[in-house]
Amino acid sequence: MGRNWWRKQGLDLWSIPHFLFGALMGMLPSLVGVSFLIALTLTVALATLWEMGEKLIGIRENFPNILFDIVLSVAACVLTSLLLLSYPLHRHDLWVIAAATFALYAFTNISGWLAFRRRNHDFLY
Repeated sequence: MGRNWWRKQGLDLWSIPHFLFGALMGMLPSLVGVSFLIALTLTVALATLWEMGEKLIGIRENFPNILFDIVLSVAACVLTSLLLLSYPLHRHDLWVIAAATFALYAFTNISGWLAFRRRNHDFLY
């Protein structure tokens, strides 16, 4: 049987939504004018809450994978913010990029969730 890319183990397909979430958070300072520190704090807090939520609903991951998911979100936030500082975009263009990023984020989360449910037929949610 081949590798299941949706299984949570280091760099896998679940890395994509974690990265996209961080990228969206890194756009916040340019989009809505919050400080980078607020965007970074929100990224850490929300990524941590997400991982705690996964644990609460029964998604089992090892600690290094949980930490990797949070660090990946934070790294994407920092990278996106730095890129936008170095190469600023018109706010309207950035909104279009943010909307496309959010659509891809939603798609990857939904497809991953469906793959998880297919593997876990007894999963209740």
